[in-house]
Amino acid sequence: MENQRIRITKKMLKNALMDLLENQPIGKVTVYSLCEKAEINRTTFYKYYGSPYELLDEIETDYFRELEHCLTENNEEGSNGLVSALCFLEGERKNWRVLINTVHDEEFAQRLFDLPVIRRLLDHYIGNAQKEGQRDYIRLFICHGGYAIIRQWLKKDNGESPEEIADLIFTLVKNTIQATE
Repeated sequence: MENQRIRITKKMLKNALMDLLENQPIGKVTVYSLCEKAEINRTTFYKYYGSPYELLDEIETDYFRELEHCLTENNEEGSNGLVSALCFLEGERKNWRVLINTVHDEEFAQRLFDLPVIRRLLDHYIGNAQKEGQRDYIRLFICHGGYAIIRQWLKKDNGESPEEIADLIFTLVKNTIQATE
């Protein structure tokens, strides 16, 4: 279990990395610039992380854990579950935008749509109407299409509401599934 000092140090490092990633890709972030931004020394950084990539992985894991907790806690199904997820993303828009622009698209989309709550939702809508091979392709199509919509929505500062985006995604999912039946 981490003590308060460790949690504060890690939080400072995470905030510093997210700030740096707003203006430069992860490959350009150095441990020196990260430590300078966080106002800690490099020895402290290396005590907890081997590289900025490890820190980014932890940040990503933290955000996905929070999203999953939000979805599980609300225990909402259907479009209400998606609206809850989108509201959560909107509340942390700046940080999710940084993560989406930093992490490889395919990995990020897969991780987002593999969250148990979202996976159950997709399985419910895709159902058993299609052959096994088709279900996998349909899931892939919906995941990456939905991710592209969410990514574009997060890039806007004053875009549509979470409800509007959820309705759009659900309409597209329903139309996709109906077209393949």
